[in-house]
Amino acid sequence: MKHVVFILAFIFSVNLSAQNNEKKYAKELNEYFTALTNLGKFNGNVLVSQNGHILLDQSYNIPGKAVELNVSKKSTFIIASVSKIFIKYGILKLAEQGKIKLSDRLNTFIPDFPNGNKISVEHLLYHQSGLPREIKEYEKYESLSLEKSIELAKSEALQFEPGTSTLYSNVGYFILHYIIEKSSEKGYQHFIDNEIIKKYQLENTGEFNSARSVSNFAYGFYNEEGKTLPISQASINRFETGNYYSTTADLYAFSKKLLSGEHMKKEQALKMFKDGLIIQAGGRPGYRAYYYQNLRSNVTFIFTANFSDMPFQKVTDDIISLLEGKTYTVPKEINKKAITVSEDILKQYIGQFTLDVDKSQTFTVTLENHFLYITDKEGEKTKIYPESQTSFFDTPDSEDGYIFSSKSDGTYDLTIISTGLTLKTTRTK
Repeated sequence: MKHVVFILAFIFSVNLSAQNNEKKYAKELNEYFTALTNLGKFNGNVLVSQNGHILLDQSYNIPGKAVELNVSKKSTFIIASVSKIFIKYGILKLAEQGKIKLSDRLNTFIPDFPNGNKISVEHLLYHQSGLPREIKEYEKYESLSLEKSIELAKSEALQFEPGTSTLYSNVGYFILHYIIEKSSEKGYQHFIDNEIIKKYQLENTGEFNSARSVSNFAYGFYNEEGKTLPISQASINRFETGNYYSTTADLYAFSKKLLSGEHMKKEQALKMFKDGLIIQAGGRPGYRAYYYQNLRSNVTFIFTANFSDMPFQKVTDDIISLLEGKTYTVPKEINKKAITVSEDILKQYIGQFTLDVDKSQTFTVTLENHFLYITDKEGEKTKIYPESQTSFFDTPDSEDGYIFSSKSDGTYDLTIISTGLTLKTTRTK
């Protein structure tokens, strides 16, 4: 009897400890997003769960801003590249149905695609095709059909031999969209609607470009010189594949059923994960979205935002650290101070730099009147101020910045921190 009492006491203490941890994490999560919101750095919805228990499910609205910016739990958001989760699922479902194979080569679907005999569906799925991040000069197109996207993709040079490396590629997912369109009986939209939207009962999810109206739609905003401004309509009606809208509730519902075996065999659904993880970020002017599902820690972390000026990478890193009991920092006010740096040091940074993840993006650093300026490929010129001899900023209250790092040959590479994302570049001139 004593033995039974001991076991019950042990189980009770374990459960109590778990409940205390959940309460602690819930409090810390809310404190974090409240601080971030009060700093004017987040506006949107957040849902975090661990071991099937929801720790946070809340809307955050920046105080003192236009009422049009405000959101609620019912709000629907453009989720940008988080839409790739549905594309990935669609491909795996077609493979499960025997309509395609992951080993199929691209030239099976597009006979005249250059190097199509080398690129497999699996390469496209896991960003190992060698195709670049973006279609060259895609910004100049106001609208672009799927067929036109494929034609433009044919002219893109491979960045590496397929299967030998990994490079995030929107171009690859254009092609996967096309494969779903051609391999499903009634086309891409019908297939996604029936295999995902209806089966997973995602009542507030859909393809924005094909929707007549979207209930509780959260219009996107951005920051410009301290002003919160609405994005243009053209920024919403984007042509890229999977221009989906959704809610945190729908995305969470999808995550809970994904491995249930109800709509896809568990063995197949596990291919959605890499090393036990699904991590998909989405962003465009006016919107940020994030989907994180970890099978090892049983953590799911989802947010949707209709304000794009947020320290994205810091937020995602901090929240995962918080849930793993690691060190993180609660957002606080930033006020960077400029120092004086000699021209001899500044001259070392002059040159042209190419973004590693998208070689069509170049940045030119010049020295004018004792200050460095950085100009992007569109010609937008920004004055940057030294915080140290190697670290620069353009806005004193932002964590974004520019860091120059020395190389063995005496030259410097440039790292750009933009909306919290760390973007590596290589000096090309």
